Amino acid sequence: MKNLTLLTLCLLLMAVTGCTNIHFDNGEYDDLAKNHKSEQWHHNFAAALYEGSDAVDLSEICPDSQWQSVHTYKSFTNGLAELVVNDLGPIWYPKTVAVSCAKVPYKVQ
Repeated sequence: MKNLTLLTLCLLLMAVTGCTNIHFDNGEYDDLAKNHKSEQWHHNFAAALYEGSDAVDLSEICPDSQWQSVHTYKSFTNGLAELVVNDLGPIWYPKTVAVSCAKVPYKVQ
């Protein structure tokens, strides 16, 4: 019984810490600036082999400015939703995409 508890604890710790985090910066990132920020979920299916969501269109999210950073990560909510759905099989793998737009004097075309 003690080994089963230890195994369950180890599996739980591995599941909680197994996150994905990708961060792209366009120039110098200024987190203190009052920039437009947008978050949305991005959906992958079938063991993350099929992309269910459209690609993030940065010109649509930042129409009057330049994108400053794009942060793709698996939040706790994403992981919880994935855990519940994937109990049946490797079906759905959501991630959160956060985009920060920087106000610039002019937009490069």
